[in-house]
Amino acid sequence: MHTESPTTVLSTVAVSWLAAVAALGSALVLAVLGQGLGATAGGCSWIGASIPLHRPVWALVNQPTIAFSSSPGASGYWLGSLAAPFLIALVVLTLRPKAPTLVGQLVVIQTVWWTAVVPGVWLPLLDPVDGHLARWLLLHRLPSILVWSAPAAATVLAAFASSRMLEVARRRSPDMSRAVRIGTLVVHLGLPVVGLLCVVRALGGSLPLRPVLGLAAPVAAAFSFAWFLYPRPYPRPLKAPSRSAVAALTAVALVTTAAVWWAGRPLPEDRVSGVLWGEPQSLNNIRSWIDPSPIAPGESEDDRR
Repeated sequence: MHTESPTTVLSTVAVSWLAAVAALGSALVLAVLGQGLGATAGGCSWIGASIPLHRPVWALVNQPTIAFSSSPGASGYWLGSLAAPFLIALVVLTLRPKAPTLVGQLVVIQTVWWTAVVPGVWLPLLDPVDGHLARWLLLHRLPSILVWSAPAAATVLAAFASSRMLEVARRRSPDMSRAVRIGTLVVHLGLPVVGLLCVVRALGGSLPLRPVLGLAAPVAAAFSFAWFLYPRPYPRPLKAPSRSAVAALTAVALVTTAAVWWAGRPLPEDRVSGVLWGEPQSLNNIRSWIDPSPIAPGESEDDRR
């Protein structure tokens, strides 16, 4: 007899959406972390970060040379925001397939989904000129159409999240119809994506067409998966959500959301915030639309210049 909560009850949906918020913020932080580590490996000094939702994220760095961006050592700088989250998604899939609780399974599902969708689809398509992957392709004289290779890979990776979601759902409803299977993915994966677009619309004033079209790919693939395939029920019992697990998940969601807001909130004149923990030198990558503030109080922008 199964004792775990079904995936359709309000409490389970609420935990799933909470996991989605935590995973979304974590995916953005991972993208910045990947670029920062890639830049450091290439000889840069990592001095800050900007983590907006409606623009590409940036690890703010001092570059070693004026031609660093086009050097072979800069590949980690340009591609780290894509590679690091993808690696984490694969690690989560590999090391956490047997999470014994419903909360654990929802965290796995949302982590894989958002670390694929945000760094692999949303961020690469936001800026066709200065986006990380787009700029790397341009610097290496590769066709710009290859920027869509990231959403293609993300769609494949996100399919594992939709498959796991259906496996978990079937533990409670073994004979799910196609409509119920699709509805389950709409509630747990589709609606949080709609929520992301609503937040971006509120922050940025308009929705960029290419990223929205890109997001349609993993969502459509998930729905097609639910229509044509029918994965087996998840084989192991799942413990009901505990207060401590929900509290920990809430803390992660609050911390990651606060970090994204602090280091990427919209500012007047179409600028966004950032945070600095180092001193910008003459060769830095701080974009004109980023307004970074130092962590240490009492330092003005004139002083930084």
